[in-house]
Amino acid sequence: MKKVFLFVLVLVLASAISIYSQPMREIRAVWLTTNGGLDWPKGEYDINTQKENLCEILDKLAAANFNTIIFQAQVKGDVLWESTMQPAYRYVTGNGSKGLSYDVSEFVIEECHKRNMECHAWIVPYRIGTISDANKYKNNSVKHPITSHPELCVEYNSAYYLDPGLPKTREYLLDVYRELISNYNYDGVNFDYTRYPGSDFDDADSYATYNPEGLPKDDWRRQNINTFIAEFYEMAKAINPDIKVGAAPIGTYKNVSGYGNMTAYGSVYQDACQWMQSGNHDLLIPQMYWNEKNGFSPNMSTWVTNCDGRQLVIGLAPYKMVDGTNDWETNVITDQIEKIRAQKGTSGVCFFRTDHVIDDSQSKIADLYSELQDNYFKYPAHIVPMDYNGITTPNAPLNVTQEYVNGQYLISWDEPSLDVENTPIRYYSVYLSDGNFVDLNDPQQVVAHIVSETEYTYDSNDAGLRFAVTAFDKNYYESDPVISQNAGMEGEVRIDAKFYYSNDMIYIYATPMINYVEVYTTTGCRIMYIPINSQEATILCESLPKGVFIVRTAYIDGSNSVNKFIR
Repeated sequence: MKKVFLFVLVLVLASAISIYSQPMREIRAVWLTTNGGLDWPKGEYDINTQKENLCEILDKLAAANFNTIIFQAQVKGDVLWESTMQPAYRYVTGNGSKGLSYDVSEFVIEECHKRNMECHAWIVPYRIGTISDANKYKNNSVKHPITSHPELCVEYNSAYYLDPGLPKTREYLLDVYRELISNYNYDGVNFDYTRYPGSDFDDADSYATYNPEGLPKDDWRRQNINTFIAEFYEMAKAINPDIKVGAAPIGTYKNVSGYGNMTAYGSVYQDACQWMQSGNHDLLIPQMYWNEKNGFSPNMSTWVTNCDGRQLVIGLAPYKMVDGTNDWETNVITDQIEKIRAQKGTSGVCFFRTDHVIDDSQSKIADLYSELQDNYFKYPAHIVPMDYNGITTPNAPLNVTQEYVNGQYLISWDEPSLDVENTPIRYYSVYLSDGNFVDLNDPQQVVAHIVSETEYTYDSNDAGLRFAVTAFDKNYYESDPVISQNAGMEGEVRIDAKFYYSNDMIYIYATPMINYVEVYTTTGCRIMYIPINSQEATILCESLPKGVFIVRTAYIDGSNSVNKFIR
C-alpha cells in the first residue's frame, strides 16, 4: 500500500508541476485576424469604436500575460498601412474607394508596446483574392494588384495569385514590403500563404521562360519561394536589423511515417526549413492544427529537427473546440501546451485566432482563457532571445537602493553602462531576495516583470523585505542581479509631534513651537526650507519629483525630528 500511495503521490506532483511550472521565457502569441473583420473590426467603421475595441482586445490578452500580437496587416492585395501600392482594406475603411482615416498600423504598434507586447505584421504575399474583390477598389486611387499588375496574376479555382515564378513578382512584392518596413516599427513580420495554392497551378509559361537550370518543376517551385524569402530577408535586415522575419507554414513539413497529412514541402512547395537553415528566417510558427490522431507530437519533433536551432513556436487551433466538426475539449489545447513546453527546441505557442481565446460568450473558449490566465500563463514571461543572431551581455544596474516608508518600498537604481556593443537597455525586472540570493528562474519571485523607469514602488506591510534588480537589453538578454541596499538618513520621530503626508501635502502638528522645516533628498541635498513659527505646518509638495524625501522639523526649544515620505 505504501508503494501504491507513493506512486500516486508522484503522479499528482508531476501533474501539478506540469501545470504550474512555467518558463520565465516563452512566446505567447495570437494571430489577430482582420480578414473579413473576423477578430477586428467586426463590421464597426466608426474610428473611435474601432480603436476602443482593439484596445479591449489587447487589454484582455495582456491580462492573460500574452506577449506577442501577430496583426493581419495585409489580406488579399489590400493592406492596413499607409500605402501607395495596395489599397486600404475595405473591412476597416467601410468603402473600397477610401483610404485609411487613421494609421491603423501605427496605432496597433503603439498600443501593443504600451502593454509590453511585441507586434508583428502578418502579411500575405501571393494570395490576392477574386475579380469581385478587386472591383471593390475600382474607384480607389490606389489600385488592387489584379488591376494594376494583371501580368503577374494567375487564376486558380476562381481566385487569383501572384505567380511566384516571375522575377517581376518578386520585385513588386519587395517594393510593397520595403514601404512597410521603412515606415513602421513592427517588431517582426509573419508570412502567411507563402506557397503555391496547389500542384495544378497554371505556371507553364513562367516555368518554360524562367528555368535556366532546367530544374524539375517541384524543385523549381520551391526555389522560387526560397529566392523571394532570401531577397526579402536581405532587404528587411538592411532597413531594420532588429526586425524578426517569420512565417506560418502548413503544420506538416514532410510526412511522418503512418500519417497522410498535406505537407508544406511536397503538397505546396513550401520548404520553410530551408529558410531557417539558410539563415534567411528567424522563426517559424507552423500551423499545427492537429491532435495526436494526425501526429501532433511526431510532426512537432520533425520541425525541431529541421529548424537548425532557430526559433520555433507552435501554432495551435482553439477554433477546433467550436467549429462544429472537431469538437475538441479544452484539455486538447492545454495538453498540447504541456507537450510543447516539454519538447526541447520549442520557444512557445501561438493561437489561431484571437476570438477563439478571448470570446467568453462560448463556454469552451471561456474555459480556455481561464486556464491560461489562472494556470498556464499565470505569471508573465519574457520574450525568448535569438542566440543565433548574436548573444549580448547587459551590465547590471548601478546603485540599487531601497527605502521603506509608511507601508511602501521605493526601489531605485541607476542605468548601467552599456556593453561593448552599446546595446540599448530595454527594461528592468524587480525580484524578491533574501538579501544574499535571488532565484531568476522562479516567476513567483518576480515583483515587477517589466519596469521602464529606474525606480519602482511596492506596497507591503512587511518592513523586512529585500529586493534585487536586473536589466534586460534590446535583445532580451538579462544582466546579473543586484541586491538592493538600504539608503537614506535615519532619524528619531518625537512622540509629541504628529507627521502626515497625503495628496502632495505635509502636515505637522507639534506641542513645542515649530521653528522651521527642511526637506532633503536621500543623498542629503536640501531642496526646501520653510520658516514656520507655529505649532502647525502645512507644506505643499507638488513641485517635488517622484521619490523618497526626508523631512527635518526644527523646534523652538532646539530639538528636532526626522520623518520620511514617498512622493
